[in-house]
Amino acid sequence: MAEKIAFREGCFTEGADGPILLGNKCGKCGQVFFPKVNFCFDCLNEEMEEVKLSRQGSLCSYSTCYMPSIHFEPPYAIGYVDMPEGIRVFGPLKIVENKPFKVGMMMKVVIEKLWQEGDNDVIGYKFEPQ
Repeated sequence: MAEKIAFREGCFTEGADGPILLGNKCGKCGQVFFPKVNFCFDCLNEEMEEVKLSRQGSLCSYSTCYMPSIHFEPPYAIGYVDMPEGIRVFGPLKIVENKPFKVGMMMKVVIEKLWQEGDNDVIGYKFEPQ
């Protein structure tokens, strides 16, 4: 059985209620970031605290790709999802039969295998239509 490794450490976790994206928030101005940053891009404060982002957001824009990439076989989809915390998250979108993408539709976070790397399954977040 393949070992599962995260594509980027500290980006997500799986809680009792499901997957959660992990960002951080500036302790001074309150700006939220995903993925985590070392300092606030708005006020340059270095005091950042980890925050758990919402499990769902609204699809802002997307593209379906038909050319292969280094990790993904076509067709695959990518897009931006607006989160309730006031940030826009870029990531892969899960293609679900009979659920075409529409700007404004609700998307939920899922954790899945993204690609195979040697004997390891590289896992990460995707957004799936609700």
